[in-house]
Amino acid sequence: AASADRSRIWRNPDGDVLSFTPGFCPGVADDLDDLAALRTWCRLMAEEREAGLIEVRVDESELGGTVAFVYKQLRMPAYLFTGMLFVPAEEVRGTWTVVSGERGTTGVREAVVAGRLFQSGALTVEGYRTSWAQDPYDPAYAGVHRSALRFQSDDEQYDAQFPDHPLTKVRKVLAALPKAVWLVDP
Repeated sequence: AASADRSRIWRNPDGDVLSFTPGFCPGVADDLDDLAALRTWCRLMAEEREAGLIEVRVDESELGGTVAFVYKQLRMPAYLFTGMLFVPAEEVRGTWTVVSGERGTTGVREAVVAGRLFQSGALTVEGYRTSWAQDPYDPAYAGVHRSALRFQSDDEQYDAQFPDHPLTKVRKVLAALPKAVWLVDP
């Protein structure tokens, strides 16, 4: 589907959404070398949506330098995960957004990972209370409700165990986009 601003939106049978907005690359792309500033900018963008930051990545690809970040929002009774890829290079400038939400039974990833960490001794009741949910770059951050912050189970190392989880799907799309998009001469 196309909109008046030339944005494109696609939806898969699961209800996940992928969109592209050409030319839109807000101030995030001003300095790709200033990782602290990028993280702050992405955190604020998530916070405006009452969401918690999961991760920020700066990469070099066929499209040039890119900034990707993921955040999650609690939409009772489930989480909605959003990934954004900013491509600032003038010839391909735009923003890709992918959104995937939990459906059906929720909380399985969190329960399984927490259970395994408790069983192995890597997580204690006190550790769960103090560090299960926190911003990945600023543990003292409290700009959104704790329930929206990054959980330990949101770590990428668990994606392979949960291939159909919305967070895993968002990360896969963000990783694939720079390799799947190419320039076409008009």
